[in-house]
Amino acid sequence: MDEIDFSEPILPYAGTSGWSGSETSKERAISQDGDGTTFRRQKMVLNYLDGQHDYGITWAELANHFRWHHGTASGILSVLHKAGLVARLTEKRDRCAVYVLPPFVEGREIVKRKVKTCHNCGHEL
Repeated sequence: MDEIDFSEPILPYAGTSGWSGSETSKERAISQDGDGTTFRRQKMVLNYLDGQHDYGITWAELANHFRWHHGTASGILSVLHKAGLVARLTEKRDRCAVYVLPPFVEGREIVKRKVKTCHNCGHEL
């Protein structure tokens, strides 16, 4: 697969990459979303994951590889999963979910992404 290319960061949570609920976490997300950090990290993860083929990665392996905090690694994987750019397998490695790019699912069972819909019109939120 060639290098994955997209032109904007994926910001599915009210126009942000999301935060844990604290003010410092919110400030970090807004700052990193605005200064390009989020976008660079999303591309880094997709390109790293492409090199892992069907083996995939867990949040722990990703955090170890890039020396990121758990929240950073799992947050990026969650956002990419929500956007449909990565698939979360039901299989586990060292008690952690395994993520692969969609072409590498190869018939294995995946966790469906949670989709919230408007109770009035049914459109995805």
